[in-house]
Amino acid sequence: MSLDISKGAKASFVLLQGKYKGAVIPLQFNPSSYSVGDENNFSEKKLMGLKGSIQQFTGTKQSDFSLEFIFDSTSTGEDVRDLILPLQMIIDIDNELHAPPPCKFVWGGFLFNGIVSTFKKEFTFFFASGIPARAKISMTLKPYVIAQEMAQLLGLQSSDISKKRMLLEGDNIFNIAHREYNDPAMWRSIAQKNDIENPLFIKPGSTLLLPSKEDDEGAS
Repeated sequence: MSLDISKGAKASFVLLQGKYKGAVIPLQFNPSSYSVGDENNFSEKKLMGLKGSIQQFTGTKQSDFSLEFIFDSTSTGEDVRDLILPLQMIIDIDNELHAPPPCKFVWGGFLFNGIVSTFKKEFTFFFASGIPARAKISMTLKPYVIAQEMAQLLGLQSSDISKKRMLLEGDNIFNIAHREYNDPAMWRSIAQKNDIENPLFIKPGSTLLLPSKEDDEGAS
């Protein structure tokens, strides 16, 4: 199903998997606000014989996506909860997946793949009968990576430029190879780059120069 993401298009959710895969849920009104960003992750490592610790960068990941929007039925007299009902497709447990289905948020040129983690309805206006006529929706989605995209990301873990890593207490050259290249066998290239004869005897605190992707391809 094609999506109109031109200027002025309505924001929509598209289901990526599960029973309703491909279904499009357009919003009645575009979001009043949304927030998304990136997070740098670090792990704390202690060095033997030294006080304190160091923070080792372990990678960057996309943060959660939060947005707010409204539904309004004041002009039609209907129950606004009926307008919200289609959103249950991305909130409820899918019986094929046994989990909430992943979805894509689309608005203009902005896309975000995620799975709903929080969903809040705040009713702010009512008819005289007590039936709600306006609702503010607050949602948070956790990032979801499609399998093909994950494979591409793993392929990009190899360094395209040379960089240094300190061998920490409890770490070894094999772990570094797996962490940096997703390939433990790359320990040989690291050892060759650093003139290491025995990879089992590398002192904690030693700095290793990691070969770039081009270095490894040139040596093979």
